[in-house]
Amino acid sequence: MDIKEKVKSLVKDEEVISLVKELVQIPSHWAQDKREKPISDYLMDFFKDNGIETYQQEVFPGRPNVVAILHGTGGGKSLMFNGHIDTVPPFGMENPFGGEIKDGKLYGRGAADMKSGVATMAYAMKLIKDAGVKLKGDLIYIGVIDEDAAGSAGTRYVVDKGPHTDLAIVGEPTSLQPVVAHKGCDYFTVTFYGQSVHSSVPWNGASANYAAAEFIRRVETEMALEWEKKKHPFCSPPTINVGLVQGAARANMSYLLGDSPTFAGIIPDLCKVHIDVRWIPGQTIEGIEEEFRTLANEVAGSRKGITATVEFIDMYRPAMEISPDNILVKSIQSNSRQVLCREYPVKGETYWGDSGLLYTLAGIPSVMYGPGDIGCAHSDVEWVKVDELPKAALIYALTAMDVCQVAQEEG
Repeated sequence: MDIKEKVKSLVKDEEVISLVKELVQIPSHWAQDKREKPISDYLMDFFKDNGIETYQQEVFPGRPNVVAILHGTGGGKSLMFNGHIDTVPPFGMENPFGGEIKDGKLYGRGAADMKSGVATMAYAMKLIKDAGVKLKGDLIYIGVIDEDAAGSAGTRYVVDKGPHTDLAIVGEPTSLQPVVAHKGCDYFTVTFYGQSVHSSVPWNGASANYAAAEFIRRVETEMALEWEKKKHPFCSPPTINVGLVQGAARANMSYLLGDSPTFAGIIPDLCKVHIDVRWIPGQTIEGIEEEFRTLANEVAGSRKGITATVEFIDMYRPAMEISPDNILVKSIQSNSRQVLCREYPVKGETYWGDSGLLYTLAGIPSVMYGPGDIGCAHSDVEWVKVDELPKAALIYALTAMDVCQVAQEEG
């Protein structure tokens, strides 16, 4: 029997579905004390039970990544399966950890984002092991913490300390369509400083709020419009969001804190404008920061008594892109075509994944690819199509065999 056919014959739909369901039933969100530890332990036991080498990386006390390795014989490319094992909290979900299956969908927190990807990549490791396949390159699975908690400390730990691979698949929910580019997601604070005086004589002071208002207007009417002209073959144009504005004189703050029946009559001397940007490959954080600084200084320079600063919030979440001609992309497309019996073209995405860190900081060309629809992620009704799960596991396994190359079959 052809080795790929042997792997296909070992896929048991009920096993894959059961594994996803069991992971959904393990809470692993940031609003609980144990965080990701129970699911990390569960996956480690899964790998041990299936004869796969495994260990944990203690990123924070009690919050470990889980790593599993199928060692290669040498001479092939190494591949990483990367997926975050944390989720957002259940918020208003009904039965968030039940893993209920209804009308062909499995429901629960993390069903799409991304316990379906985490589970099917783990099952792909089992398929290769059970088939007795020896790969030339290492196949490494890393279930990482902290992505949905916004810090991505798990993948940042991998970037700093390894293990590193030649290529990587990040199993975010892409509806089984290869994502070859996605935007970066980063934050800035632009602060305007003015001069406080009694509000009956505003000409003796300088309002930080008015300066900030002009800056915001120009972001919307000038900078954002220029960004709309920026093009990328797979991503939509970059965007700017002024998400939070805080402006006041210090003496006015007591009103907001409920300590005063009204705000004092004082011209505001401080206004902070908090901005998030979704930027495309080809842009840089340094370039974006300089754009904000130039505009802020123009506004401040046109107003007596006003100064401005720009601060990059150091949670760097860079954009990612990989050539559609890369062997990893071509392999995913080929195996998807065979397993799904349809053509899935590559695409870009607006949302961010740890693939940005692997690509930019570790130099690992990465693809986002996984079961589930991002459109229901983080919502009160999260689900994944059950029939996608065995197919995803098989595509992961076949792709690993292509990329790492098969050395031999045991037995």
